[in-house]
Amino acid sequence: MINSFIQPPTVPLLKQVAQFNERRQQVLTANIAKIDTPDYKTQDLPVEAFQEAMKKAVRQLKSPSRHTSQSTSSLLPVEFPSTLMTREPVVDDLFTDELFRSQQLPSHSLGLQDNGKRNIEHEVMEMTRTLMMQSYAMQMMTSQYNLLESVISGQA
Repeated sequence: MINSFIQPPTVPLLKQVAQFNERRQQVLTANIAKIDTPDYKTQDLPVEAFQEAMKKAVRQLKSPSRHTSQSTSSLLPVEFPSTLMTREPVVDDLFTDELFRSQQLPSHSLGLQDNGKRNIEHEVMEMTRTLMMQSYAMQMMTSQYNLLESVISGQA
């Protein structure tokens, strides 16, 4: 129950986005570091599978099947809205370890003389996109916690 007060419902999703993008940055950086290695096949995380897990998590958080805790609400001296007293679904279960494991992907360029298929422009573009998503997730988490801090301190 206390966790629902100190952790807004979107924070677990933002945490997963931040972790996924951090891991993806590592994989993409390794691709660039090995760009000149003969026969190296580029790796990436399963972005589409992560996006599907994210959609499921958002649907789970929006679903009306939340359970209201009546036993704890009677113990509180102040009346809180029922939306604050709901038990948030655990979204971490939707984000399996498979989503954070790199895998070889189809090439994004013409073949090189060594039959490797690597494209530094594509890797840099994906790194930039990943960095932007990472930055967005961190900014959203920071703003949620800043809002919570201002509510607690009575400034909101």
